[in-house]
Amino acid sequence: MEEDNRNFYISVFVAICLTMLLTLIPIWQLIIIPGIIAGMINKSLKHGVLSGFLGVTLSWGLYILIGTISRNVYALLDQLGGLIFGEGFGWAFIVLILLLAAIFGAIGGGIGNGLMALIKMYLEKHPSRDSNAE
Repeated sequence: MEEDNRNFYISVFVAICLTMLLTLIPIWQLIIIPGIIAGMINKSLKHGVLSGFLGVTLSWGLYILIGTISRNVYALLDQLGGLIFGEGFGWAFIVLILLLAAIFGAIGGGIGNGLMALIKMYLEKHPSRDSNAE
C-alpha cells in the first residue's frame, strides 16, 4: 500500500510538471499526454485516472490563477462571456476550461493504465528473448 501511495504522488507531480511544459505549446490537445504518463506509473485504474485528473486539472487551474493575477485573463474571459451569454459570465469559461482539463486528464490516465496492463500481459505471455538465446 505504501508503494501505491508513493507512485500516486509521484505520478501527480509528473503530470503537473508535464502539463506545465505542454501548455507552452500552442496545441492544447496534447494535454492528454501527461495523463497517459501518469496512468502508466500507477498500478490500479483508480489511481491512474485520479492522478491524471488531478495533475492536469491542478496545473491548468494554477495556470489560470497566474494568468488572472499577472495578465488579467479574467477580463478577457468576462468579455467573451458577455458576447455569448451576457454580462458577468467569465466564470463559466473558467469552469469550462477546468472541466476540459479534468476530462482530458482522466481519460489520459485511464488510457495510460490500460496500456500498461496490455504491455504487462504481453510481457508475461512472451518471455524474454535473452533466455531463449542461451
